Amino acid sequence: MSKTSLFTALILILGITALFFVQFSTPTLYDADGYLHIRMAEFLRDLGPRYNFHWARFSTFNGNFADKDFLYHVILIPFTFFKNIFSGVKIAAFIFACLLFLGFYHILRKYADKTILPFLILCFFFSSHFLQAISSPRPMTIVILINLLAVHLIINRKYAWIFLTALCYSLIHVTSPLIILYALIIEIIRRFDKKEIYPKTILFSFLGVLAGFLVHPNFPNNFLVFYLNSILVPIYTIKTGVLELGAEFFPLNTREYLLQYPVVITGLISILYIAISKMPKPRFETKVFLVLAAIFFVLSFTCQRYLSHGYLIMLMAFSCYVSDSLKPKNSFGKIALAAASLLIILLSINSFNGGRYNALVARVINGHYEAVGRWMEKNIPRGELIFHANWSDSQYFIGLNPKNDYFVTLDPVYMYNKNPELYKIYRAVSFGNTPDPYTVLKNTFNVKYGYAGKNYFNGLVEQIRKDTRFTILAEDKFGIIFKLI
Repeated sequence: MSKTSLFTALILILGITALFFVQFSTPTLYDADGYLHIRMAEFLRDLGPRYNFHWARFSTFNGNFADKDFLYHVILIPFTFFKNIFSGVKIAAFIFACLLFLGFYHILRKYADKTILPFLILCFFFSSHFLQAISSPRPMTIVILINLLAVHLIINRKYAWIFLTALCYSLIHVTSPLIILYALIIEIIRRFDKKEIYPKTILFSFLGVLAGFLVHPNFPNNFLVFYLNSILVPIYTIKTGVLELGAEFFPLNTREYLLQYPVVITGLISILYIAISKMPKPRFETKVFLVLAAIFFVLSFTCQRYLSHGYLIMLMAFSCYVSDSLKPKNSFGKIALAAASLLIILLSINSFNGGRYNALVARVINGHYEAVGRWMEKNIPRGELIFHANWSDSQYFIGLNPKNDYFVTLDPVYMYNKNPELYKIYRAVSFGNTPDPYTVLKNTFNVKYGYAGKNYFNGLVEQIRKDTRFTILAEDKFGIIFKLI
């Protein structure tokens, strides 16, 4: 084994160790959705794929349910047999992150020069934001791997595999039409670069996605969920004020961008420098990754989700272009190696500090929600509808306390679509903008119990404190659980 291969193997081992450290540096899950996903896997195991999702009582899911992450929940089923299903899903998240890392390495080595491969592998770990995203028990980790694999398969015209990949993608996430867009873009580049085009890549991508939609166990409701989640939500990201959106739908500020994704900016500067100084002739594959990376880069200024989604494609573009600049006999000098080594140290420290902070936030915030969920499970009667001021709180509570129902989950669009006026009343109550929240909660929503966080909904919290018709049952510095008398 050569020194380079040995060094690469060591980095792979250290990389898996780092992913283990990130995952288990907090006893809680990262994010809110993981609590819901593992519980939905349990629902799928016990109830089968066709059931009424009454847990989101005012949502489209109640009556027209479609599991938009169906295949992901199928994959999670073995982890529901753990004594503590949340420990099980943490292990699952670690395994999926490792698969993404190893898959990235496997594809990277097909396009990157082997002399710089170790450094490029390390770039995977230089974004604490990305590491948190792939450590969250969400389908996004598998989706990122599928996207990378799909681009590779389309480049190499592996038609059967393109179809199967598109089929799986369609069953695992609502962003599956991206694979059709990839095929279209790649064939346009192929036409200009090689004077040839292979429409079959577009056809098999389309057929795979369509087949996934048609064989989905919740057909035809899955078309409605796709429309709401993949078409309306992006529109609402542009039309501000229509719906509340999760933090991932907003861009990072400049400081956060530089700290969370330093390799993106460093890579862009490096590509510009190489283009001016060396003017390498990029390969077809390089052009593909450069174009896709440019699209994700531009979109990242509108929504941070595109950053985590396209980060590895950006790394592939950087890797390919640098590799092209090293051919045929160019190599890094001692000064360049010293500078790269210093950069690695600085980026490692930055990522490590960011990772520790993310783990601390998850431990504190999710620890609070776990305590609330356990209290509800122990003290609130089965079958009660529970008000939650933040629409995303239900991801925690359905996972932690499935014996009760809530308002809406996963995205507010599912409640807004079903009853826009009721949704507006719900948000007005949540933000303390109704003069008599007691009457609205009792008569309009027919609830006896509720939860309100103090960060964004202190207006409602203060109304509850001043109204003797409410009783605060439990409280900490983050929120209150209350009852209507």
